[in-house]
Amino acid sequence: MRSMMLAVLVVLLCSAGFAQASDSAIGNETATADQAQDKAQTDTAAEAKAPHEFKVPAGYRAKKRGKKVVYCKKGLESGTRFAQEHCYNEEQLRELELKREQENAAFDQSRKVCGNLESCAGT
Repeated sequence: MRSMMLAVLVVLLCSAGFAQASDSAIGNETATADQAQDKAQTDTAAEAKAPHEFKVPAGYRAKKRGKKVVYCKKGLESGTRFAQEHCYNEEQLRELELKREQENAAFDQSRKVCGNLESCAGT
């Protein structure tokens, strides 16, 4: 037990020493808020101008139906044992991915706001 406590103490002291010896996170190379905002705006402007190359999401397979290409995925519906195939075109898949990203962002935001009981309960 003592050797374990000694090992933990040595690790804590060493990590504190390394933290003091390392460079500070705030320095001359750190971008200011204005520079970061300008960079973010130029990145989003560049993304808006150039359309992204479409990548087929995991689990989807490309199929040709006539002259059109659709992307299909088999999935189980609730209450049945049979897999059903759902097919979408490229535009529909992009919309699904965008919707999924927005839902994830909203979930993360609510998780950040309600990180502890006091902030959500209002007491």
